[in-house]
Amino acid sequence: MRSLASYTIILAACAAFMTAGCGKSFLELKNPQAIDFDQIKDLESLTTASTGVYSRFKQANYYNRTFILVPELMSDNCFISIRNFGRYLNQDRFAVGNGDSYLTGAWQLMNQVIVNANLALSSAQKITFPAAEQAKASQVTGELYACRALAMFDMVRLFAQPYNFSAGAAHLGIPVYTQPSNQIIYPNRENVAKSYAQIVADLKQAESLMANAKSNGRFTLAAVQGLLAKVYLYQEDWANAETYATKVIDNTLYTLLPASGYVASWSAKFSAESLLEIGNTPNSNSGSDGIGYMTEQAGYGDLLASKDLYDTYTATDVRRGLITPGARVNAEPQAYFIGKYPNGVGTKDDNPKVLRKAEMWLIRAEARAELSLTDASKRAGALADLNVIVKRADPSATDVDLSGEALIDRIILERRKELAFEGNRLFDLNRKGKDVINIQSDAQTTYKYPNNRFIMPIPYDEMNANPNMEQNPGWR
Repeated sequence: MRSLASYTIILAACAAFMTAGCGKSFLELKNPQAIDFDQIKDLESLTTASTGVYSRFKQANYYNRTFILVPELMSDNCFISIRNFGRYLNQDRFAVGNGDSYLTGAWQLMNQVIVNANLALSSAQKITFPAAEQAKASQVTGELYACRALAMFDMVRLFAQPYNFSAGAAHLGIPVYTQPSNQIIYPNRENVAKSYAQIVADLKQAESLMANAKSNGRFTLAAVQGLLAKVYLYQEDWANAETYATKVIDNTLYTLLPASGYVASWSAKFSAESLLEIGNTPNSNSGSDGIGYMTEQAGYGDLLASKDLYDTYTATDVRRGLITPGARVNAEPQAYFIGKYPNGVGTKDDNPKVLRKAEMWLIRAEARAELSLTDASKRAGALADLNVIVKRADPSATDVDLSGEALIDRIILERRKELAFEGNRLFDLNRKGKDVINIQSDAQTTYKYPNNRFIMPIPYDEMNANPNMEQNPGWR
């Protein structure tokens, strides 16, 4: 047997990367975006290869549902209705096992992004591009580094404890492999420090290759710098988090939406403040497996917001308009319906937002607030950044005027309010050393930090196939 990671390497090396299996039907596929990696010999084929790498992000067990839903569902932002279709019940009950199909799918898809990016990057390094194509080739190559970094960052957040969990981040991280192979491999896990070092190195390489231009549905320079800001935040490298968030805030290609346009922006594509969105279309999406079908009442409608989250918004906060109180038929008499993915039943092509400019203000606010614990001059900037987001959402709000740990906690609350249902909540609680309140329809349980169950188990299939893979503590 072979590990999920090694299986994906063989899959990508032997044929095309737009598929998930290698049986007869796989061999018969004629997808126009599928390409043999041996045939990546020019800019056109490299661009096609990069499109295949991006396609993995669009799958239901990655950004189109699982990776967005799990960190929200396993915390205090939402829960599964008592009348449901049986999806994500273990996450809802904080009872995930290592055979969970959603997490197995996420692990495999993240590995596919990494492996396919490795193969495309290896091919790109062998090509001599004409001078007229060099800038575009550098852009696409930079995107591939960024895609690999994002997949690794998502994997280390989902399957490893946060950077600050041990001295020197010496605890278990993720497999780190950056070279393609046509051999079966059995990768081991590096520690978290080495995992993050590779993520940062990839993003720095991407930054050096890319020009400052917008490109819907693909990585841009601003998206790379925004992801670097977020990675540094998770590393508690406050100075670099501040620096990189500032780069994005100062980038005039992206603007913060006004309060009047905020709610409507979730029905539209590629908003003015989106640094990176997953580009679904009416003809290319996850259909009824998308997250919008889980939230829309004309679909499954199983996923409901918690009253606890709803009550954090003032009546004049525009973000409250994305949660609608009501009654769920034959279920919760008082329900709160989520409106961030309003196209889930119609065109089914909501674009999950991976990075938004609004988050950059909150990243810089948090970085400055942490720095203010030892440098009081940083407090004013932290407050100013926080109040940009507070008053964008509610122009009538009173300015926040806090300091120390109270200010940091207030920023984390604002992250909860601004980024709800975007796949951040559990990660934020864990990296800040907070207890997790798991809210269900008819129950509420507090899990104390630190906790082995704040991260996911390495899937059973991987453990069973890969003799070098080590399970997370507390799991079998």
